[in-house]
Amino acid sequence: MPKKNKEEAVQELTWRAAEYQFMEKSVGWYWFVIIAAIVLIFLAVLGRNFFFGVFVVLATAVVIFFGRKRPQVLDFKLSDKGVAIGENVFYDYDRLEGFMILEKPGRLDEIVLKKKAAINPFLKLPIDAKSGKDAEIILQGHLPPIQYEESLLDVVSDWFGF
Repeated sequence: MPKKNKEEAVQELTWRAAEYQFMEKSVGWYWFVIIAAIVLIFLAVLGRNFFFGVFVVLATAVVIFFGRKRPQVLDFKLSDKGVAIGENVFYDYDRLEGFMILEKPGRLDEIVLKKKAAINPFLKLPIDAKSGKDAEIILQGHLPPIQYEESLLDVVSDWFGF
């Protein structure tokens, strides 16, 4: 819930959401993963590449495991101090470069935060559209807006239901 002062400026916003949008996988999805793994294992045998075959088996197990895993529900908080995710993760605004509200029709919107990091610089927080407007007001007081374009990995993971 947003907390407002007398001037009606949003000072703090808290909300609860799943850490990512879970998509139920159909039986066809599992068949696709298994058939793709069998084809890759066959190619590994043809190429006499034992390590690739082992990698395919392990990767298939990981994909199936994470495909079935349900997201954890987390508490998110934006305040004058920074961004809190759950009980153990906190980013103060000095560790962030900018933000963007990414609207996703038919799904939860996302707050995209750019961290001051070379590896994995973007952090995405799910949020409903109404709260996204309040979040934008808070973040504008601390961070500049950025342009964010979804990467190929984002598009592929959405397509595969991750």
